[in-house]
Amino acid sequence: MFRTHSVLFFVSLAACQTIIAADSDDKKLQASIAESAKKYETLYAARDAHGLAGLFTVEAELIDSTGTIFHGRESIEAEYKSTFANEPEGKISIELVSIRPVAVGLVVEDGVVTFTPSEKKAGPVERTRYTATHVKQADGTWLLASVRELEQDRATPHERLQAMAWLIGEWHEEVDGTSIATKWNWSKDHNFLVSEFTVVESREKKWHGSNRLGWDAERKQFRSWIFDSSGGFGEGFWNEDDGGGWSVNLSAIDADGVRSSSKIQYTSDGANAIRVTQQDRVRAGISLPGSSHRIVRQPPTPAGASTK
Repeated sequence: MFRTHSVLFFVSLAACQTIIAADSDDKKLQASIAESAKKYETLYAARDAHGLAGLFTVEAELIDSTGTIFHGRESIEAEYKSTFANEPEGKISIELVSIRPVAVGLVVEDGVVTFTPSEKKAGPVERTRYTATHVKQADGTWLLASVRELEQDRATPHERLQAMAWLIGEWHEEVDGTSIATKWNWSKDHNFLVSEFTVVESREKKWHGSNRLGWDAERKQFRSWIFDSSGGFGEGFWNEDDGGGWSVNLSAIDADGVRSSSKIQYTSDGANAIRVTQQDRVRAGISLPGSSHRIVRQPPTPAGASTK
């Protein structure tokens, strides 16, 4: 919950160099703040909750967007520990909106912090607006007295789809004598992932189709639309599984008007392969047995080689 907050504090400290320049020309003080900022970087990289809590005043507070208050260093330290234990690692960037001295020894900072998970499948990019209050101490240093999370800015569809970018590339699968070649890539506007697939059955019957995957802002989950060259179509709703894989609940209607549905699970099977498991298969009201097979990522075509 406060993984974004925990990063914004570094920028808050770095920004204090500007604050001190207005308050004093003492280069030693500027160096002291710069040293504090470097210390924060080190503590955060080490995931040192105790050290990070020490950057706050004893009676400091953190307030999240729901109004939950973490009051005092001990509570703040506990929240850091929870963050490091439960949230993915990642990198941050800060857009500093304003720094406003509001009284002697008191400064308010507004900004936006962007958190990007280290692993794309760990979740979407998150942006959060915040306000932080700094208090100057008797020894000339600055500590955080209050940090309030205002709201999360909406992530763009492209940013959310980073969690599904593992699909990008060319894939091949063989299932009961049927060969399927699929190529995923970004749409031109980068707001969808799109694929083209070709299916060859028994080396004779050949058909093709397309798949478009996007973010459903109403349902707050990924949604896909499938169309094949025979006139059939389908749609699916995606969910991330506890083990880190993905599953899609798919429903479709073929060109003859026959309805089918299934749950398809995708799990990693090595660096360049995916295990696909189909469950709850139903066609025309009749239950069908499940199945499992492997999809293999194809290596890039060598430069200058023919693609025919």
